[in-house]
Amino acid sequence: MEHECLYKKICQDCKTFSLSNAHTAKGKRSVKGRLFSSDLFFRENTIMSVPNVHGLKIEAWKNNGNEVNIEKSDNSKICYIDVLPHELVLNIFSYFNIYELCSCIAHVCTSWWNISKDPMLRKHLRFSFERPVNGEQIQTILAGSPFLVTLELQSREDGGNLLLHAAKHCPHLEKLTVKFSDELTEDTFKSLVSNCSKLSYLNVEGSRVASSGCYYTIANFQNLKHLNLSHCYFLDNLGLIQIVKQCRHLEYINIDGITGIFDSSIVYMTTEVGHCLTHLFLDGENLTDVAYKSLSACTKLKMLGISYCEQMTDIGLSGIYELKQLTFLKIRKGVQLMPVGLERLFSSGHLCLLTHVNLGECSLMDDKVLIAMASTCPQLTNLVLQWCWEVTDLGISAIVNKCHHLRVLDLVGVVQLTGESFLNLSSALPNLLILDLEQCNNINDEVLKQVVTEAKRPLLRVFDYWGDPVLPLELSDDEDKALVVKPSISQSKSY
Repeated sequence: MEHECLYKKICQDCKTFSLSNAHTAKGKRSVKGRLFSSDLFFRENTIMSVPNVHGLKIEAWKNNGNEVNIEKSDNSKICYIDVLPHELVLNIFSYFNIYELCSCIAHVCTSWWNISKDPMLRKHLRFSFERPVNGEQIQTILAGSPFLVTLELQSREDGGNLLLHAAKHCPHLEKLTVKFSDELTEDTFKSLVSNCSKLSYLNVEGSRVASSGCYYTIANFQNLKHLNLSHCYFLDNLGLIQIVKQCRHLEYINIDGITGIFDSSIVYMTTEVGHCLTHLFLDGENLTDVAYKSLSACTKLKMLGISYCEQMTDIGLSGIYELKQLTFLKIRKGVQLMPVGLERLFSSGHLCLLTHVNLGECSLMDDKVLIAMASTCPQLTNLVLQWCWEVTDLGISAIVNKCHHLRVLDLVGVVQLTGESFLNLSSALPNLLILDLEQCNNINDEVLKQVVTEAKRPLLRVFDYWGDPVLPLELSDDEDKALVVKPSISQSKSY
């Protein structure tokens, strides 16, 4: 019944569009609140005479200079969507995903069944674990999608088999995402290389790549610009070097969670394609300052993330000093980084474009680093300082008072905080959505309740020592009570 009402509403919207709105302003049109371009349509088609929506007839539709008279009596049943040109109908239905097209749209009528099968509606397909579809159905859909450009598969045990079908039937594939899936063999990638030469985007995050030989095959995607191999098995120095050697246009590389990478391959990568890279994510378990210093060649980097950089010292940190285009910086578990080195990183003023900073578990960092950051990074929206034990209210106050665009402030395990730095939070940080104070045992819960109460912002989530959302104090004035909405306990803290 719900779907039936939805489609009746679509027909009514199309009726309203075709009869009462079509002869008004050109440009962007709205059907169910969605926009599409109709400039071309209105250059070729002109409404000559149109009554109101409840009029007796459609008098004349001028199509490329030829009048087409469509007269209907008041008692006739008109399917107004049939009045629209097929191209415009396709444009409208393009806003439905593959689930809606196959399970709902196709069952409305014969006309809509035919529309739902149109290959032009299957340029972008996404199959997630949230809405399972069996492999045979996906194979059938892929066989009818010769113009497919984007394909996303998640958590598929038959991932390799589905990719073989995609390679066979979808020669125009440009973007491929196969996350947390199985059976990705050399034959799978060879088939894709042979039949999908336009592929420029490949994401196999967390998938079971069968052998190291797969990476040598991936290297044959010579148009590759975006490559995500995060948490995949069997990638080593030689595999990464081979990929970099043949994929000369790489702009995005994610090899986080891969511990078989050492300095030599990172230095080769930054030397060969560093000038192209805009996004780079690394696992630093086996990397030293030699690799980190080579990052200075990546002058176009906008996002840099390094996990487990326990061997990075201030010498290696100097490789980041001149990356002036950075908007995202993660240096996680930099336990050897000294406060003076981190302070120099931010006080230089070269990182003024930063909006996201994660210095979690950089345990030696102190307030001087945050004071320098607050002065030179005014555009910060997300700041993560988990387990930075030397930080006190002095450093956090500098951030609160100068970084007015903050939306997320993660202070898990910052044990020296007392809560004094949050007293003016409601006015200083008007856009704040999350303040996480788990494991901060010196902060009085009453202070947090006062912060939440004074903020009077339903979207603000403050989490206490136990990770529970802080609720506002009881207010005596009923009008003030109406302004405070208790946070939902089910609200996710993830960001």
